[in-house]
Amino acid sequence: AEHICPLHISGKIKDHKNVSIKWGALKQMYNAIMTYHSKSGEHWDNECGANISGVLVVESWGKYIAGNAHMKPFHNKGWEFLEYLEDIFPQG
Repeated sequence: AEHICPLHISGKIKDHKNVSIKWGALKQMYNAIMTYHSKSGEHWDNECGANISGVLVVESWGKYIAGNAHMKPFHNKGWEFLEYLEDIFPQG
């Protein structure tokens, strides 16, 4: 990694531990989305996320995210990295 060190502009230099933590967080988010998507009757698309609208659905979503906090940001938006991780972890 020393050969790319001159390209580093700002911030802390990343080591194995930093990269491992970031990779773990990305996998955890991916698994949370795939688990939600695989549940019967649950909607997911990468533009609108879970597409939560309506009083009953909002109430149900609130109960779901109480135990699945990783999904909270995706009530009405997708995840920018999902397509990339789907390429890494193909389904089927």
